[in-house]
Amino acid sequence: MLNITVTAETSASPQQVIALAGTEFSAHRAEIWPNVTTRRLEVHDRADTSAEVTEGATGIARFAWERSRYDWSRPGVVKQTVLDSNVVEPGSTWELRVLPREGGGSLVEMTLARRFRPSLAGRYGSVLNHLAGRPGWRSFLRRALNAVERDSTPAGHPVVDVGSPVATG
Repeated sequence: MLNITVTAETSASPQQVIALAGTEFSAHRAEIWPNVTTRRLEVHDRADTSAEVTEGATGIARFAWERSRYDWSRPGVVKQTVLDSNVVEPGSTWELRVLPREGGGSLVEMTLARRFRPSLAGRYGSVLNHLAGRPGWRSFLRRALNAVERDSTPAGHPVVDVGSPVATG
């Protein structure tokens, strides 16, 4: 099991982060998250506080895809639970927690809990995440929050790291 947590601060409000980085499943999602491609983005079902979505990856992980259930019924939290994937086991999760920051903006924590499939794709995904998971996921979060700021405010502010990311597993 691989567990990775990264945190960052942003000038965007918690509502903006949840709306744009957590629950936006249009083609715009690929503009927010640099590791998502529109070629394999499909919304199967969407309700008021949940969605079932298939997403494909980009870059060196472009072979990867996941069908997941997203739930945002808890205020400030979006949780993805993998239903099927060619890389990770069903039940693997990704969670975005967003808290208001004193003086405005948000503190954002992203946590991944991944079990990898015993397939070639799963072993490759495991190696990538164990070797470069922390810096890679930290970069994805920073870039996503920069995009949220760009889309939310006329003059976005850079995302600032707060605390050291933790990886175990």
